[in-house]
Amino acid sequence: MRREASRVSARPDNGMAARLAGWGRWALRWPLWFIELFTWSKSFRKNRILGSYWLNRCGLHLLRVILSQLLFRFRLLLLAPLVPAGDRRTFLRDGYLLKRDFLPPEQFARLRHEIEAYQGPIREFVEGTTLTQRAFMTAAVRRDLPELTAFADGPQLDRLMRWCSSKNRPPFFFIENLCNHANVAPKPDPQRDFHTDTFHPCVKAWLFIDAADERNGPHVYVPGSQRLSWARLRWEYRESLEASKRGKARQPGRYWDGSFRVDAADLKRMGLEPKALHVPANTLLIGNVYGFHRRGEASAPSQRMTVWMQARDNPFNPLFTPLPRLTARLFEWVWQRELLRQDKKKIASGAQRNFFGHFSRERS
Repeated sequence: MRREASRVSARPDNGMAARLAGWGRWALRWPLWFIELFTWSKSFRKNRILGSYWLNRCGLHLLRVILSQLLFRFRLLLLAPLVPAGDRRTFLRDGYLLKRDFLPPEQFARLRHEIEAYQGPIREFVEGTTLTQRAFMTAAVRRDLPELTAFADGPQLDRLMRWCSSKNRPPFFFIENLCNHANVAPKPDPQRDFHTDTFHPCVKAWLFIDAADERNGPHVYVPGSQRLSWARLRWEYRESLEASKRGKARQPGRYWDGSFRVDAADLKRMGLEPKALHVPANTLLIGNVYGFHRRGEASAPSQRMTVWMQARDNPFNPLFTPLPRLTARLFEWVWQRELLRQDKKKIASGAQRNFFGHFSRERS
């Protein structure tokens, strides 16, 4: 009886110890969560300050959105000499730039041949009915790909990306190959819904190796959606409150964790209309992915290959880097290690496979 009583009396102590340990872990996270307020961190789920319903009711999310936009415009103003005035006006008005026949035909043909012949490490994962294959083209990898190096180091692309990103830094480079209707067990595809990548202006770009049309799915952008209208601010406020809800209180079937989805009714209320960008091969598209965009539906089994670029930085840094090449290498080094860290979890879960070889380029 004494042993039984001692076991019973120990249970509350064990429970209390577990609660104290849990509170200790939470206490250690709060300083990190606070620091993340001043970075590109966007997760309402992982950061309890960013995901606080009452703080967002008081305007925390809106404050971050507005401040990041003001600093973005300030940096663009400082970097204005990098690009012609016409390109600046178009980008600020529409949220994207299209440059058809970006490379001389002979150079583009050599680049296309080099990319299609690429053999090396490839990450592959499924998004809806699309099989996405992607290879990270670090500076070390590009040394063995002279045509890709010539494209990446070209002065026109360099100036455009340094200005559009507002950070004066070259982007990350990937080769991306989308295999449409390649998945026999379709899953929800987050790329097919209109969305904004994050709460602040940032840039992605694509040099289309294949033409983009209805057959292989054009990129769809909502012109002007990157601007902070009163209607957009009201929408951001409502979405931040929804994103801050927990458990069953949160609307199902939406992707809330810092990358908000928008439906047709919301776009109409904001006076916005999508535009499918049907473009020929050798077109450069640079888009501010704070604006609403999505991957267009593909009507047939097909591929769409691009050189895919991304430029994202701390939106609350009021200045741009004076050392673009050096900082690009530093960010590339950090991102390479982050990708390797993510690989372990994604491969273990079955969400991704990594292999060494060629991109899938069979055409139906």
